Amino acid sequence: LTTRRRLVSAAGAGALALATGALAPLASLAQQPRKMWRIGLLALGSRSFYVNTGRQKMLLQGMREHGYLPDRDFVVEERFADSDAARLPALAAELVRSGVDLIVSSATQANRAAQQASATIPIVALVEADPVGNGFAVSLARPGKNMTGLSTLFGETIVKNFEFLVLVVSKPARIAVLRNSSNQGAKAQVATIQAAAMKLGIAVLVLDASDPGQIERAIATMQRERMQAFMVLPDSAISEHMDLIARLALKHHLPSTYVQSAYAAAGGLMSYGQDTVGNFRLGAKFIDKIIKGAKPGDLPFEQPTVFEVVINMTTARDLGVKIPQAILIQATRVIE
Repeated sequence: LTTRRRLVSAAGAGALALATGALAPLASLAQQPRKMWRIGLLALGSRSFYVNTGRQKMLLQGMREHGYLPDRDFVVEERFADSDAARLPALAAELVRSGVDLIVSSATQANRAAQQASATIPIVALVEADPVGNGFAVSLARPGKNMTGLSTLFGETIVKNFEFLVLVVSKPARIAVLRNSSNQGAKAQVATIQAAAMKLGIAVLVLDASDPGQIERAIATMQRERMQAFMVLPDSAISEHMDLIARLALKHHLPSTYVQSAYAAAGGLMSYGQDTVGNFRLGAKFIDKIIKGAKPGDLPFEQPTVFEVVINMTTARDLGVKIPQAILIQATRVIE
C-alpha cells in the first residue's frame, strides 16, 4: 500500500510539474546539435605555401585555443589562386555560392576580392597592409564594414629595412627594389623608399617580378646595373620564391633584406618585420568573436606590436658583409 501511494504521489507531482512548466519538455533535455561553421579561406598563394610555411598549422592552433575543433565545430573551404591575382574574384565568388558563414583572406588582392564578392558575409583579413587606405575600413578602430582583422604596418617596416641596407652597404649609391607590380600596396611602398633615398642621394632601381623566370632576370639585371644591394617588397606571390631569391642574391653577391623572417631563414641576409605567419593564429580570436555574435564592423583592426630583426650571419660571411653593431643590438635572432 505504501509503495502504491508513493507511485501515485510521484505521478501526480510529475503531472503538476508539467502543467505548471516546472519541468522542461523532454526534447529540451537532449543535447542540442552543434552548428558546423563553414569557413572559407581565400589566399593569393598556393596550398603548398600555405601548408609548408606553417600558416595552416597556425590557423588550426588558434581555433583549438578558442575551443573549436575541425570537423566537429568547423570545416574550411579552401581556395588558392597560385599567385595569379586574376583568379581571385572567381574563387571568392565560388566561396560565396558554397554558402560559407565567414571568409578568412590573406593579402590585399585576396581581401579585395572577398569584399567585392560579398558585402554581408563577415571577412577576417589575416594580412592587410592598409585597411583604411585600401577602402576596407572606415577607420582602424571602427571598420564599419564587413571586414576586420590584422594590419601589417608594412609602410613603417619598409623604411626600417631601407635604413638597415644603408647601414650594411658602405656609402651606398645604388639600391634595387624587387616588387610585384600587381600588388596594390607596392606603389606607395616604392614612393616611400624613393623619398628616403633621395634625401641620401641614393639611386633606386625598381624591378617587377613575381614568377621564378622574372625573378632570375630581375636579379641578373641588378648585377648588370651594378646595384649594391636590394630590398624585396612584401607580396604573397614573391614570398613563394624566397629560397630562389636568397640563392640568387648570394650567387650575385648582393646583400638583401625582406619583411619576413622566413627570408633570412632561407638564406637571405636579413629581415625586419612582424611575424605574418603568426597572424593566422591570432586571426582565430576574430573568428571566435564573430561566431559569438560580434559584427566585423565593430571589431577594431589590430596593428602589430612586436617586430623581429633576424640576421643570417652565415650569409653575411659568405657575402663578406660586416653587420654593424647598430643592427646587431636590435637583433631578435641571429642565424649562425
